[in-house]
Amino acid sequence: MAEPSEQRLTFTIDSRLLEEIGENLVTRNHVAVGELVKNSYDADATEVLLQFDDVAASDTSDSEIAVIDDGSGMTLEEVRDDFMRIATTNKLRNPTSEKFGREKVGDKGIGRFACRRLADQLEIETTAKLDDGGYQRTTLDIDWRDYESDQEIEDVTFPVTVREIPEAEADSISTGTRLRLYNLQESWSERDFNTLRRNMATLSVVQEADRGNPFEPDPGFEIRFDAPEFDLGEGTLSEQIHDASWGCLEGEIRRDGTVSLDLDAKLIGEQSYSFSHSNPGLAGTTFKISYLPLDTKEHYRDSQTLNITDARDISDDNSGVRVYKGGFRVFSYGGPDDDWLNIDQAKTTHAGRSPDDTFEDLQGELDLHTDYDRVMLSGPSNRNLVGEVMIDSDAELTMASNREDFREDELLDDLRELLRLSIQWMALQWSHYKAVKSHQELKEQTEEFIEATGGGSGTEPDSSSDTESIDDDTSSAGSVSSSSDTDEPVDDAIDLIEGVADTATRTVPEEDRDVSDEAVDAATRVIKQTIDQKEQEIDFFRSAFSVNQVVFSFSHELRSMVGELSTNAGQIEAAMDDIPDEHREDFEGTVENLREMEDRFKSQMELFGLFMETGDKTEATDVKVSDVVDKVTEATEYIAQYYSVDVTTDVPDLLRSPPMFESELYSIVINLVTNSIKAVGSVSSGESRILVEGTKIEDGMRLRVYDTGVGLPEDEAEQAFQPLVSDPANNLYDDLSEEMPEELSDQLGRGTGLGLSIVRNIAEKYDGHAKFVETEDWTTCVEVVLNE
Repeated sequence: MAEPSEQRLTFTIDSRLLEEIGENLVTRNHVAVGELVKNSYDADATEVLLQFDDVAASDTSDSEIAVIDDGSGMTLEEVRDDFMRIATTNKLRNPTSEKFGREKVGDKGIGRFACRRLADQLEIETTAKLDDGGYQRTTLDIDWRDYESDQEIEDVTFPVTVREIPEAEADSISTGTRLRLYNLQESWSERDFNTLRRNMATLSVVQEADRGNPFEPDPGFEIRFDAPEFDLGEGTLSEQIHDASWGCLEGEIRRDGTVSLDLDAKLIGEQSYSFSHSNPGLAGTTFKISYLPLDTKEHYRDSQTLNITDARDISDDNSGVRVYKGGFRVFSYGGPDDDWLNIDQAKTTHAGRSPDDTFEDLQGELDLHTDYDRVMLSGPSNRNLVGEVMIDSDAELTMASNREDFREDELLDDLRELLRLSIQWMALQWSHYKAVKSHQELKEQTEEFIEATGGGSGTEPDSSSDTESIDDDTSSAGSVSSSSDTDEPVDDAIDLIEGVADTATRTVPEEDRDVSDEAVDAATRVIKQTIDQKEQEIDFFRSAFSVNQVVFSFSHELRSMVGELSTNAGQIEAAMDDIPDEHREDFEGTVENLREMEDRFKSQMELFGLFMETGDKTEATDVKVSDVVDKVTEATEYIAQYYSVDVTTDVPDLLRSPPMFESELYSIVINLVTNSIKAVGSVSSGESRILVEGTKIEDGMRLRVYDTGVGLPEDEAEQAFQPLVSDPANNLYDDLSEEMPEELSDQLGRGTGLGLSIVRNIAEKYDGHAKFVETEDWTTCVEVVLNE
């Protein structure tokens, strides 16, 4: 017999891997383009231009996207070893960019798959500088359709052209990369484009930075659009961020001693003001400062461009008022932690709470949301401001001996004072905006309350009613949606009392307000505290009851079954010596199976114990959604297996709920999953599938449960969410009872008709919704949205 020979094997890669990786890593158009922009940032580009041509057309054969940057470019070697290599470790080996020392933001290796996700064809033209001072320009054409299944990835090649440009001929050559993507896979909508802009918001305001040796000073990063098909498809994204803020203040220090201010802000429109100063050494200085409130997006002029998460990210990394002289950044001034204008510090002093005497003429002209002598307390802090001061190169401000900041002198103090006064004026306008907004909301709230309650006494408000007087000084304000989203008359009435009281007391001297303020505050405080306490109790017990009604049924049956299993196994073991040898092995196997089943049920009971524990947790917290979904699907697995139901889940590990009771999330998942098991179990033929899907959305999370069950007529869908309606179409429990054995009937039950009602109540508590939605390939889908 021949001796065995030793051989060695290696993995090979089918070209279909590119499609699989591309589809899984890059799932949306805007994500794909976003990755390419991140690659430009990582390549030390100062600007990237996004050109869109015919991308909104239904026929995408002539559509094209170009991503053009002025970054460091790539040599042929870098194209071959980094761009063309799957799973390259380049970004692991080099986590910061070579020129400016930027921390790289692109996901490792996803950029090339983003190209494949976007279009069938890719043309790369990239120019890099060589060590000898010359340049190398590499051009590469890739047609992703050349890859076919059952084909080795290395068998597909693409033509590449390389041009060497010597230093002597490189006067007009600059580094950079142009990606031309054509024959797009999908057309783009206005929503796709707006999502791209919003996702790129934090990169669009990246400011200049000096990270020290060995890096060059970073001049910042600009994203520019050339996409005329879309409403905001032209211009720079940084300008669009300024336009999306609550308000943008622009100012100029003129040579005649005047500081002119112009503000464009939400609701109050364009406002102007000017004041005088006596120092001509700052003439020609201009500034542009935007105010980003960080509490809610309702204050932004354009929420399609800016949301609260992006605003907070911008605040963390790029807020503050930066200073330039002669076009060059003075790095000592401006940043999230550099309040060189002493804006925040001023609020801690009594003098800093009220406006400067410069604005005395506005005290009686502006309707403010609070007392004039406290209005600065509600104004912007350093982290609410994003802006720049451009000092003329001829200005008399001189650099200190360290060459990093200005000499501390009277002129620098004047600059601080002028900017501080300008921001004070913006703070006054902010207070005016809040007053106008409050008046608008109160007027609409009053009208809605009167309509909802039938006019109280039955009379309609006439032209002399308070709802008319509320509208003073708001003719240019536009429309504002009501601040009350609740349907509870008590809540509406309390809000209305507070709003009217606040509006009324603001019109009388402060010394006369104490009695009325105290009475209104005391009454509303007692009512609200009582209602809030009861609501919390109801929310808690409602969610706990929803969990417990299912858990108790399961737990009761399991305890009984475990006891019977243990008794039967013990009886067989006791009689084992009397069993003939030829049959003993069979009985031993039976006992082993019984003990295994006993252990399995004990595990189930431990899991139910976890469900019961959530009812004892009375603190709201963000919950890891995948953990809850996994525990619920595991707990109901044996019932699903009986009906041969395939239950799958698709919930990202990082997905977390808004702060809520853990039992509330269990209540939602348990009700939806058990409902789907019932629906699928009542169908005697066809596919038996359930999918639980979780998704992160802009302001929270979305949970969907799909099934191939009996379905629900469209006209009965809304009725299913009504309390005590367990089977609105009468097409579930009769069929289910025929398919369900007696030992499972107590565990699934006929239903109380409270499940979906409870799910909707919890969803609405978190500013979300619960509803049936239509989807392809599934009979039924229930969607639950929970917002932060």
